Amino acid sequence: MEAAAPSPLLHSPPHITPELRRFLDVRFRSPADLAAAADVEAEIRGRCAELESSVAELSARLAVVAAAYSSSLGAAGSALRSVRGGLAALKASTDKTGVREDVEAGSEKMLFEQLPPLATDVARVDIVRDYAETALKLDGLIGDVEDAVSSSVTAKLKSRGENSEKTHHVAIGYLKKIEDLLASVTRTRPQWTRLISAVDHRVDRSLALLRPQAIVDHRALLSSLGWPPSLAGTKISDSNSGKPAETVNPLFSMKGDLTRKYSESFLSLCNLQELQKRRKARQLHGHDMGNQPRQPLWVIEELVNPLSAAAQHHFSKWVENPEFVFALAYKITRDFVDSMDEILQPLVDKANLVGYSCREEWISGIVIALSTYLAKEIFPKQIELLQESSSSDASSTAAQARVSWLNLVDLMISFDKRTQDLISGTGLLLSVKDDENWQRISVLSVFCDRPDWLEIWAEIERREVFASLKSAMENENNWSKRIEGAMLEYGSDDCKSPAITGAVKHGLSLIIDRARPIPSITLRAEFIRISASPIISEFLGCMFRRCQEAEGLTALADDNALTKVSQSINAARYVESTLAQWCEDVFFLEMENLSVVGEEGGCVFQQEINQLKEFRSEWVDKISTVILRAFDARCRDYLKNKRQWQEHSEEPAISRAIIESSGYIQGRLSRLEEGLNVLDFVTVWRAVATGVDQLLFTGIFAGSPKFNDGGVERLHADLSVLFAVFQAWCLRPEGFFPRLSEGLKLLKIDERQLRDGRMVTDKNWLREHGIRHLTAGEAEKIIKNRVYDA
Repeated sequence: MEAAAPSPLLHSPPHITPELRRFLDVRFRSPADLAAAADVEAEIRGRCAELESSVAELSARLAVVAAAYSSSLGAAGSALRSVRGGLAALKASTDKTGVREDVEAGSEKMLFEQLPPLATDVARVDIVRDYAETALKLDGLIGDVEDAVSSSVTAKLKSRGENSEKTHHVAIGYLKKIEDLLASVTRTRPQWTRLISAVDHRVDRSLALLRPQAIVDHRALLSSLGWPPSLAGTKISDSNSGKPAETVNPLFSMKGDLTRKYSESFLSLCNLQELQKRRKARQLHGHDMGNQPRQPLWVIEELVNPLSAAAQHHFSKWVENPEFVFALAYKITRDFVDSMDEILQPLVDKANLVGYSCREEWISGIVIALSTYLAKEIFPKQIELLQESSSSDASSTAAQARVSWLNLVDLMISFDKRTQDLISGTGLLLSVKDDENWQRISVLSVFCDRPDWLEIWAEIERREVFASLKSAMENENNWSKRIEGAMLEYGSDDCKSPAITGAVKHGLSLIIDRARPIPSITLRAEFIRISASPIISEFLGCMFRRCQEAEGLTALADDNALTKVSQSINAARYVESTLAQWCEDVFFLEMENLSVVGEEGGCVFQQEINQLKEFRSEWVDKISTVILRAFDARCRDYLKNKRQWQEHSEEPAISRAIIESSGYIQGRLSRLEEGLNVLDFVTVWRAVATGVDQLLFTGIFAGSPKFNDGGVERLHADLSVLFAVFQAWCLRPEGFFPRLSEGLKLLKIDERQLRDGRMVTDKNWLREHGIRHLTAGEAEKIIKNRVYDA
């Protein structure tokens, strides 16, 4: 059988272009394809119809724009012709002979009447011209953007992506010019809201196509670079050592054309984000932007997301061993963080993305990914474990669940510290200390989204601390021993606090240290309120029960009871002083400034401080009352004996009752001085002095007893003994017995100074003689009962 003769080659007419030749070659590969010529012709005619329709639509748009431009030019021309005609008429009227004087007389009136309308017309024409020119310029730029985006989409559909980055850069350049124009219009012509809205709408449509294309191209380029790198052979044990990282970093290994392509793709995304940032700032200008969430860096997100997805495959195998999860997460963060500074940060700076650090964004991305995994996988299992332990009878199971929870929190705090050291270790200032940004680099931000988990954590911490304090509070040795060198606030005096307060302070310090890494001021205050405040309340209740036991057994009459109460007062004073000092720390002042500490205001411990003050005040008053009651019982007969003030004796004898009563006070106060802190001891002896002053004054001068010279000397001797008791704690003890001292002073006044009895009721006379704590009636009564010997 003969072979078929080859078909003769057709010579290409000179008018066939290379593009048309390629089109025909695709459609007619063999003679058999000629049967489909009709279909090809229909396809060509359809495409021609579409192109003609596009041309017609563009022609119509051009006609509308040209008509608007011509109408604005016509309005401007008519306004200018009107101005020109008015000026010509004005010139002609001034050139006529014989009427120059009349024209000059009315020229000022014409100027005031005609020039303002003319100026208004010129300004209106200028605005119309500016509007038309701006609209035409924006329309042209948007058309260029749409053409660039359309060509990019067409090239992508035809699988020709070699020039996509160039097309993206061209479109982004046009978009930046549009944004510059819109920013200028917003600043100078804010009333053109419809024009701005129309342009924003068309730009949004273009960006809705451009950004996904740029991201897809960037992801394809990352995949060709070998990102994400394999984590299969990662040695977690090296994460804490100083050895070089074993993980291969594709960002360091890329060379030549790959480096250029990656830089172009990186810059495209950065430029898009910078453009988006500018547009958002313009659109929200004049509005409150304080609550706007911070946008992460898109290019870093594209690096973090595939790597975190690969890491979660390993995380899923370590649900029961979360320490491996944190170790791998830290190793990933550390191994790639240097490339962020050396390779990517210069590109971000080139794109003018102000306020972004690639190092911080990388760390933030890994931390957010890890936090998300913890919230979805780890913490729900911990909650289940706690719920199961609470329903079971075994206490060991509950303890294991709490230990597991605390171990997880320890790992989170340690991870946060190490990752934050990666930022501060470079010598750069940490720029994320406000709550919103701090949460981005802390895995403890899990508790910001789940406050109920924070409550569980705080309650577990409270139980652990209180369990260790409970046995210490029950040990009597911890109340009898003192903290050596413990000082009161702002002073050098030993507060004589029992050793138990050291344990309480240590427990509270542990809780506060646990609260410090929480990346929210509000949640830190809530954590302290849930965990630390109940411990202070429990300790206060323990002190109150000890004081009640001492009062119930001996009514605070013996030394042991006073010692027990003094120990509790000292402990309350020390804890109160410690809390007050803590509240002056910046850590607590931040909570106070944000008004997150409750309705009472002030420090987060303000309620506990007030309760401790009330406790001290209550039991100091009780101690003073007990001493005054015993003194009153010993002086009762002495006060009833009114005749002793009229007895005559060469040398006044000191009353035995005063000696015994003063000795009792001296013994009680000396005992208190040994066991009670200085500040509260001063309060006690001053309260005792005030009570004795009132008690003796009322008892001695009640019933109008008569005082002769011997009685005055006897009273002076008795009070000297009493004052001598308090001289151990003050230089001028009579100043703390004002009523007794002034009563004695009135009794010692010379008879010659009292010739006019009305002088005693004169307030000026009383003031001159140093009588300030007695009323005129009391002074008159004392003077009338004074009997002067002949």
